Amino acid sequence: MRHFGRVLAICGVLWLNCVASQEFSIPEVKFEFFKPRGFRASIPDVPGIKLFAFHSRINKPFKQLEEGDFADEVMEPDAEGNWVYETTKANVPDGQFIYYWVYVQHEDRSYHATNLKELVRKNPTTKPPKEGKTTNKNAGTSTTTKATTTTTTTVPPCEPSVTTMNGGRSTCAGKLIFEDTFQSLDLTRWQREVRIPLDTESAEFVSYQASPTNSYVTGGHLFVVPTLLNLDPDFSDERIRTGELILPGCVSPTNNEYECRRKAALATILPPVVSAKLNTKGSFHFQYGRVEIRAKLPKGDWIYPQILLQPAENYYGYADLASGMLLVAHILSNVELVTANGVQIDGHRLRGGPIFTNRAKLRMASLRTNVLEQLFNDRFHVYGLIWRPDSIALTVDGFQYATIRGVFKNYATSNNLTQANLWNEANVMSPFDREFYISLGVGVGGVTDFPDGSRTGPLKQPKPWNNTSPKAEYNFYQNRNVWYRTWTEPELIVDYVRVYAL
Repeated sequence: MRHFGRVLAICGVLWLNCVASQEFSIPEVKFEFFKPRGFRASIPDVPGIKLFAFHSRINKPFKQLEEGDFADEVMEPDAEGNWVYETTKANVPDGQFIYYWVYVQHEDRSYHATNLKELVRKNPTTKPPKEGKTTNKNAGTSTTTKATTTTTTTVPPCEPSVTTMNGGRSTCAGKLIFEDTFQSLDLTRWQREVRIPLDTESAEFVSYQASPTNSYVTGGHLFVVPTLLNLDPDFSDERIRTGELILPGCVSPTNNEYECRRKAALATILPPVVSAKLNTKGSFHFQYGRVEIRAKLPKGDWIYPQILLQPAENYYGYADLASGMLLVAHILSNVELVTANGVQIDGHRLRGGPIFTNRAKLRMASLRTNVLEQLFNDRFHVYGLIWRPDSIALTVDGFQYATIRGVFKNYATSNNLTQANLWNEANVMSPFDREFYISLGVGVGGVTDFPDGSRTGPLKQPKPWNNTSPKAEYNFYQNRNVWYRTWTEPELIVDYVRVYAL
């Protein structure tokens, strides 16, 4: 599913090219069914094939080129010379149908085969469909089905969608309504934030600046890179402890001058890290939809990615995150990090979901978690959030790991959050019933994300600051010779951002 949006973009913009030609036809699709669950679909490699996309559903036909429940794009053939999609998550008993469509990019042209289905037959004695053949495999039964290529120049009909965008504009169900593949940094779409975050958020130990050192595009990827302030020759260690930082071009959401300038004195120092945060607030915001972001998350102690949806208008208020925030993907980027009780909370743990308060014990209460043996920040993943009128679903690489139902007002009221009094009683998703925009950035430190008493690295070194201490930022900075050595890959790298209407 990693590049499903690109398939639709190619087929939508270059629809006339997505046809069969006499020179090439999509090879036969071969199915192998596993026991107790799962299947493999493959085509043999043919010179000139550059991409194979497979989209399938169990007992549910496609109306058009929608995304499948079991789907992915394959970027290269395997060692045996086949383009292979494989899943062990699908429950496919005998007698069920797999409905599917495939897309192949061959040379510089695009081809798709639609309206296909495969009857699941795991019993070796069962006869295969007339158009195929059956052979026994260790994994189960293997069948090959001839793909019939459909040629069309008809634009799919526009079905109504609950999604709105940019102030209530309607759109079509399943439509790709936002995409950036970062061939360049389009500053008409992305605004670089310039400010010093306050404790109304995470009070992270950074200043967000517009420097091209901290956010840039190269090689088709967006890079967001945190750097030390003292690498700037104008900011020595002495000036960080005693000087002043003034941010030209600063925009404070609350017109608070302390977000635009800081004077160091006593326990207060200048933010020791410079980072970047980009958003689409001025160009694109939406209500309800499916977000997909392919990214490699940062790696290094006390860093975390900011892959967020934030409220376009703060309709229910700004203080204490009263208008909400949605985390598409969040990790604590330490390679090894455990709580005081020994619970692993490092880059092996992915979190996402809604936040509607900064109160310490409630901020993370509605987030959901997915844990892997491998670090999430070792490689690229596709992080997804499906925002519906009654729920929020979270995905990674096409696997849905959580669903959160919209009962936020009841939960907030029972925990004495005063902002709940302002939320819309008629909508179970409130405060997540307004338009939100996309934010991408990298945070460092702060007073909400890293629990006190946590220990990092193989030596289990203690976290160098306390979240409630007035000297938290100072103590963090004093420990820089330890944590900065771990910043081997501190950057957030984004391959693409896509948003689809529901």
